[in-house]
Amino acid sequence: MSDKADTSTSKALAIIESEEPAEQAAPTEPERKLLLTRETIGVIAVAAGVLAACLVATALVANGKPATSVSRTCLGPPMTVAVAPEAETVVGDILEDAGCGQIEVQATKADQVLQPMAVGGDLPDVWIPDSSLWLERIKPAVEPVTLRASMASSPVVLVSGDGLARTSYAEAFAEDDLLMGDPQRMLSALGTVVASQGKPERETKLEPYAARIASGEEGIAPTDTARLAELQTVMSGVTATSEQQWSTYAPMLKASAPKEGTVVLDYPVLITADSSRRNAIASTITAFARVLDSGAADTALTQAGFRTAGAGKPSPNVGAFTRVEPAVVDKAASDWSAKLLPTRTIAVVDVSGSMAWPAAPDSATTRLQVTQAAVSEALEVLPGGAALGLWAFSEKTEGELDGDHAVLVPTRQLVAKGQRTQLTEEISGLTGRTGGGTALHDSALAAYQAAVASYDPLASNSVLIFTDGTNDDPESLDLDELLRQLEAASDPRRPVRVLGVGITADADMGALQAIADATGGAAYVAERPEDVENVLREALGQR
Repeated sequence: MSDKADTSTSKALAIIESEEPAEQAAPTEPERKLLLTRETIGVIAVAAGVLAACLVATALVANGKPATSVSRTCLGPPMTVAVAPEAETVVGDILEDAGCGQIEVQATKADQVLQPMAVGGDLPDVWIPDSSLWLERIKPAVEPVTLRASMASSPVVLVSGDGLARTSYAEAFAEDDLLMGDPQRMLSALGTVVASQGKPERETKLEPYAARIASGEEGIAPTDTARLAELQTVMSGVTATSEQQWSTYAPMLKASAPKEGTVVLDYPVLITADSSRRNAIASTITAFARVLDSGAADTALTQAGFRTAGAGKPSPNVGAFTRVEPAVVDKAASDWSAKLLPTRTIAVVDVSGSMAWPAAPDSATTRLQVTQAAVSEALEVLPGGAALGLWAFSEKTEGELDGDHAVLVPTRQLVAKGQRTQLTEEISGLTGRTGGGTALHDSALAAYQAAVASYDPLASNSVLIFTDGTNDDPESLDLDELLRQLEAASDPRRPVRVLGVGITADADMGALQAIADATGGAAYVAERPEDVENVLREALGQR
């Protein structure tokens, strides 16, 4: 067996919890061997049958032979494993060769798992991302259990297209045609960000990349394979990618481990099923862990370009490298994420009768018109990666909450087909919706609940409320009850801020400030028409 003892099959079994009700019939003998609880961690002897199977597997692998007789007996119910796309084929082949046909392998990008993991949505049973750093980006609704700290690894390396090796990031940054992926969604691109930390000239060079990535346009930040293909085509340029991607797709190009140190992708194996589901698929998890422990798995992974503890380096490889300290990598990832963190906002616009009043004495422009102009301006300056939705509210608005609000445009990224056009049309059409009283409280609560429910862990989530008045819906929540319900709807794992914009001094700034305070937001007043645009930019962080 390879030297992965800290995440062996026995420890995998030890985290499987039993939640069977006490009054149920006693489990059968095979079931009893699988129903291990956290208290049995390190005390595997109580599951003698399972331990015996592990010892057989260990003996076979120690003799240099894959544990065929054990892994071929791949028992258990169906299970899904989400895998970083570059590892899907090899993991699927390993399981197929081991006779684990009931385990479905799915190529899955990290953000496809992070969002449901943050909000408690549907998850695969097991997740193998390219890096454990992903878990630093969110606060999981349920913490995953580490089945294996690292299935395999791959250092980030510098690859050049002109036949000359680049042995340092200093050389890479000197290139005019430096190619870069999106460090928000490609951990292989993070090494370039790490290398720029504290070096103003390098950070300046990355600013155009940041702007393009924030645009959200497809193809702006090409994948590792696309960048390698470009290097091969033009025979110039340099990029950072994983050794595995270079070894697999462009081994004829020159590659080097940067001498300043590098980021290493570590491919952790995480059980993302909840405790009840873990217990139901315990036998499959056991078989899966046993297969990953085998020499055959190490050999297959190495042949696919990964490094493993048991089979060593792929061929070709860049040799030895220095690993950048995890704390440095964490800080770089955090700083870059803060720089590129997109906004996800629901704009909730008051269309009560008073919004048709003049924005200022003797003004021909209405309060709603200056609000429309400000929201339209925000729509123009927000990058494509930002998500924006539009609601309207008044006591007479047709909607889903006692007629108090209407969802005019669902919240989607602005780069989505038709989103900007639809928002532009609906913003323009708000003037035809004015009338009735100000249904502020119920609408604020409904928008906040919707934002929490659709929370994006890789964005700054907010609700932006424009209003010129005081809640005057006699059937709505009073302010105290609204604040209580906002507190009940809040979730520290899914922070959503309410930003209130009072249109003219007639707005109830006391209520807006209380709502903002309850959600960690802020309240602003725009007393003059020219203030609205400035206030909106400040609220959205566009200054």
